[in-house]
Amino acid sequence: MTEESSARERESVYLRDRQTGPLHRAAGRQDLRTRIITRGVRAVCGPSTTVPTTAAANIPLFSAGLRFVWLKLLGAVGIKNFVARSGLGYDFVCHVGDLSEHPFYHRRANENELALCAAWLQDESEPVVLDVGANVGFVSTQLAQMLAARSPTIYAFEPVPATFTKLEQSVRALGLNDRVQPVAAAVLDEPRQVCLSYSLKNSLYAQITPGGLNPRAGDHLAHAQGVTLDAFCAQKGIRPALLKIDVEGSEVAVLRGASRLLSGSDRPAILIEYNPLTLSECGATGGSLSELLAGYSLYYVDDLEGQALPFGSPVYRIEEITWICNLFAVPEDSLGRWASALNRAVHRLEA
Repeated sequence: MTEESSARERESVYLRDRQTGPLHRAAGRQDLRTRIITRGVRAVCGPSTTVPTTAAANIPLFSAGLRFVWLKLLGAVGIKNFVARSGLGYDFVCHVGDLSEHPFYHRRANENELALCAAWLQDESEPVVLDVGANVGFVSTQLAQMLAARSPTIYAFEPVPATFTKLEQSVRALGLNDRVQPVAAAVLDEPRQVCLSYSLKNSLYAQITPGGLNPRAGDHLAHAQGVTLDAFCAQKGIRPALLKIDVEGSEVAVLRGASRLLSGSDRPAILIEYNPLTLSECGATGGSLSELLAGYSLYYVDDLEGQALPFGSPVYRIEEITWICNLFAVPEDSLGRWASALNRAVHRLEA
């Protein structure tokens, strides 16, 4: 048995156990930790806010409780946003009353993704990053600070007007206008107008919904212009080194609109959120996503359940993953660079 087939077999066994074992059976039950975090989120963002049942897996209860109280007090006196410090040690803008504020009480939010992205770009000078689904700008602004010595340019795409306003506020408040460029557009497979469902209390779940309002994604509708990454990059004359995609089910459309970008010799690495539910809501599957990533090797980053697969482990069959997670796609001719980046990221996270 070859090393790769052995690894595939180990992954298959793990995935089978993952779907039938105690962790999977317990996923739908709210334990004490989750109930406390859920009540804290709803106290700040409103009683109807949807909170994932596994979102509290790595949140320390005592410090989170104090921070919930602080957010509630700030909201009560009319504070809409303020600058805070992330668990990685960089400033970010906390928008009070929006679930996007979660890095304030979840101090380790996004740390695996950010450490990996920064490690991938560490040796690049003036790298270009495309943040598709930037929301209020946490990832873009953190990465801009982490890579300050490299002088990055980050294009942050956000289609929902209310959220885009918060994104601009984040960039301006942190003094990052020369590094982060907000783009008010949805990224798709063709330039067209789109309808989005969103919530002012939970901007993280905004979703393109051609059929009208999706109550799971929000209680408001917005419209935005769509662009393709191929056209955007051609217009700007740029070749990104990294592409981050978090678009609640429209990932396939994003990749279809980037066919030239992903077929070039200098194609970017891709950080992508994989969510089987939102993909199905948008008429796509893990298989269709995998087809568009031909020529890439996939690696596991993290999830909401406390690391269902090891950080940096290879993923051979994306269709067998049934939970929400983040994956890192590496061009197959850059595997040596991947090994170096992974080592750097692990060192940073363990420091």
